[in-house]
Amino acid sequence: MLVTSQSALSTLLGPARLQTYLRAGANDEERALELYLWATELAGALHAQISFVEIAVRNAVDPQLSAWNSAEGYSPEWTADRAAAPVLYKLLGTPLAQARDRATREARERPSGHPRHAKGAVHDDVLVQLMFGTWVKIIRPFTLFESDARQRHLWANAISKAFPYADSSDAGRVAIGEQLETLRKLRNRVAHHDSLLAVNVRHRLNDILSLVAKIDPALPPLVAARTPLRRLAREDPRLQW
Repeated sequence: MLVTSQSALSTLLGPARLQTYLRAGANDEERALELYLWATELAGALHAQISFVEIAVRNAVDPQLSAWNSAEGYSPEWTADRAAAPVLYKLLGTPLAQARDRATREARERPSGHPRHAKGAVHDDVLVQLMFGTWVKIIRPFTLFESDARQRHLWANAISKAFPYADSSDAGRVAIGEQLETLRKLRNRVAHHDSLLAVNVRHRLNDILSLVAKIDPALPPLVAARTPLRRLAREDPRLQW
């Protein structure tokens, strides 16, 4: 067991954050440190696993939106300026503009040795700049007070094809939207270094594997191949106290 002083822990974490781990460790400083180090390892593992979801969903949804946007009489490169069909533009106009700005800045800053130095941003560059929340918003509104009419339209005409192993009805859209929103909130907690002590690790891993299986049943074994999440769930220090 690594032993440290509460003063050092407070310097590292700050008094407010430290209290979270002291309370969970029955005010024992060694337990608080052990729990914090475990939670930090958990955060890294969760970030890695959620990245699989984001990439899989992005790469599944993009071609379906491209085909649908083209069928609507617009460019298959739906992230381009003024290229999104009205339903999509009204849903994602601001996130798309922000992603194009970020992609353009990054393109301008490419070093001389970059294979695409002095080249402008393209569709794929904009695509990777879209936030995780964008993929949630395509499937469900962020709040219960917003209409989901646009999401229902896109699901029926395009997005359901990105999840060929899911229920293609609107109930399937709602279920996937809930799973994605749960993971979006968890991703934000991880990114902002919030406490993860209340996270059910096994349930969240099941959410991740369930989501990618709806895209392709071959994905869960790949996504789970190197994950330490099951081990970390077993090693939760609180189970030994």
